[in-house]
Amino acid sequence: MIQFLSVAFRNMKTVGTICPSSPVLSRALAGPVAEARSPRRVLEVGPGTGPVTREILRLLEPGDRFDIVELSPEFCGDLERNVLAPWRRGHQVRGVEVELHNAAIQDVCLEEASYDCVVCGLPFNNFEIGLVESIMARMLDVLRPGGELTYFAYMGAKAVKRTISDGAGRDNVDAIERLERTLQLSHAGTRRVVLANFPPAVVRRLRKP
Repeated sequence: MIQFLSVAFRNMKTVGTICPSSPVLSRALAGPVAEARSPRRVLEVGPGTGPVTREILRLLEPGDRFDIVELSPEFCGDLERNVLAPWRRGHQVRGVEVELHNAAIQDVCLEEASYDCVVCGLPFNNFEIGLVESIMARMLDVLRPGGELTYFAYMGAKAVKRTISDGAGRDNVDAIERLERTLQLSHAGTRRVVLANFPPAVVRRLRKP
């Protein structure tokens, strides 16, 4: 938690919260992984210190591949020491490929249309709409047809952003909301409210046609 708070306060634009995801939120985000059949290819984008990563690792079986993409070198170090290294020492590592990439999702070489599940923890409401569109397009590109993308936002975050932002900031929030509505309609999207998190969150699932 201390590591998370330290990085979060220095990088609020890209971290987006001061509390890691709760177990209930982590399970909701990893839902498509639990439902998919092995062998599975799973991608996590923006894991932070790894609460959702732990949940995904728990679900993996022999034959699965798990790629993790994290921009922060500090979070990558924390993930390697506190999440991946202990997991690799366990018996469940056999027959499972796990790779951590310290980079932006747009810069990682990933095979298109090859992942069964993409799980994203990035704070889109903190980003400019052009960046949100770029990241979303990239994540959907690497999903296979029928694969699912999950991501979340905090309840009331857009309302708060509109209140504290200038005109350009409010326009950006509105553009993100329009993009989300469009994606929900074109990708059989669903929403789930998770109250057992601080702050409460809304998990969105998109299925690639």
